[in-house]
Amino acid sequence: MKNSDPAVLEALDLAWDDEEGVLGKLRGGQFDAALAEGYVELLQTIEIEEGAALHADFVRLIWFAPLFSEWQIERVAKRGGDAQEASNFSDKVRERVMELLGTP
Repeated sequence: MKNSDPAVLEALDLAWDDEEGVLGKLRGGQFDAALAEGYVELLQTIEIEEGAALHADFVRLIWFAPLFSEWQIERVAKRGGDAQEASNFSDKVRERVMELLGTP
């Protein structure tokens, strides 16, 4: 799916929702493995053609996800969640975003 696909943008936005999104729940210290798996699967479906322009909303919704998810690992642990699963999720998000956006 293209980064500008409305379905992709809507799903990426939903990931930040406090009640229904994996990243929103992380903000509250809750790690939801099913939502995490779905988010990583979503990231895997996104394709960016070489030289293609990135949709501004796509960049807004994705660039902070790796750092944010890493910051939440300790919060998950403090709430009694599985910090290792949260860490694995963070690693997968970081790797995929690096594949999508590239590195300097």
